[in-house]
Amino acid sequence: MRRLLLVSAALAAAWCVAAPAAAQSARAAGVVRDTAGHPIRSAIVRALNEDARPSEVTSTTDNKGRFAMIGLAGGTWTFVAEAPGFLGQRADVPVRVGGTPPITFLLAHDPGPLPNALDRNIVQAIADANALRDQGRYDQAIAAYQELRTRNPTLTSLNLVLADAYRRRAEQETDRAAQQKLYDQALATYGELLKDGATNARAQAELESTRAEAARAASGQTP
Repeated sequence: MRRLLLVSAALAAAWCVAAPAAAQSARAAGVVRDTAGHPIRSAIVRALNEDARPSEVTSTTDNKGRFAMIGLAGGTWTFVAEAPGFLGQRADVPVRVGGTPPITFLLAHDPGPLPNALDRNIVQAIADANALRDQGRYDQAIAAYQELRTRNPTLTSLNLVLADAYRRRAEQETDRAAQQKLYDQALATYGELLKDGATNARAQAELESTRAEAARAASGQTP
């Protein structure tokens, strides 16, 4: 009998501990639409709260853009809605055990990269290549410019700095044949920038100057 009472007491104590935790569980629900009001299917909605366990809960919208989550602790959660082709959106929402108001996300279409805008990584890569050039490390700078041009064929302004790097490297070269080849590469690169009737006063001036330097080098004169 005493053993039965002890087991009953232990079960009662376990229920008392579990009851508050269960009572703290809350629910959140809402909808994800585009700015025109159309539902977005298969959008991912995440709820984040570092102080809660679990600290992240995820849901996916149905064909009407609806989502729902259960098992959230009461408190302020950060909700993040994301969908391919749309700009993400986040909102801090107080989640209450007694009921959380519906959450509505209106996602704008992602316009993509702005015209003529450069990716931050490309800007940094150009800066790194320029630093190599300024340090007199022309072979490394040329390789870096060539890689950038290959990966970004529409960035034609790279031809200007690449041609200049060829030209500077040619001025260092002591082997006559190798020097002439570098000048030819510089001239060809300036030509790439000026082809199809393009106008670039600086490129045209440097092209003429490089052509004169190459002629002097070929005749044995100092550039």
